[in-house]
Amino acid sequence: MNKTLALSGLLALGILSSCKKEEDVKVDLGYAYYPTTVGSWVEYQVDSMWRDDDAGIMDSVSYVMRQTIESAYIDLEGRPAWRVHRSVQDSTGAWKLRDVWSTTANGIVAELTEENVRMQKLSFPVRLGRAWDMNVLNTDPELEVAYEEVDSPWSVNGLSFDSTAYVRQTVQANFVLRRDMEDRYAKHVGMVYKKRVETETQSGDVRGWWLTMTAIAYGTN
Repeated sequence: MNKTLALSGLLALGILSSCKKEEDVKVDLGYAYYPTTVGSWVEYQVDSMWRDDDAGIMDSVSYVMRQTIESAYIDLEGRPAWRVHRSVQDSTGAWKLRDVWSTTANGIVAELTEENVRMQKLSFPVRLGRAWDMNVLNTDPELEVAYEEVDSPWSVNGLSFDSTAYVRQTVQANFVLRRDMEDRYAKHVGMVYKKRVETETQSGDVRGWWLTMTAIAYGTN
């Protein structure tokens, strides 16, 4: 066989093999952090407290909530979307539907409409330091958040997750106004932790509220 032809053939095979390997490599864009499988659910321990020193008010409440991807549909913009049922467990252990939210996710963003307020929960690809305005889709003040951890292991309430993404606001609180926002998402599960704090301190008096939602179980119906 002509050595030149043989060498050309080997080179061509090498190029084809290299191209095939590159095609086989799948880039992880982080879509698994926001699963939308119908029937999937996460249960949370919810703890909330509010305080108004001027009015002499301080109270708190704790309960268990289940958030379920109930069904799929096409929204008014023609996009695939999902109904999110949020149910609270009563004293008998029965689940009572509290409200119905909606969510949609594409190759760029994941959106969730909470109490008719549309929010951009995640931005894809999920990358360390990537930032966005969570309130860009509504009329609330700008809330810039960013990924502070990506693909980090995390454990809580006896649950262990190999890969989680931690989202936090980028603007720090001051001595008067405090506004904390933290979310953590686990691959193939969704949100596993949420924290919100909004307080105002004047002359030592505090007024505001605190909320945490921490995963205690998850699964698929």
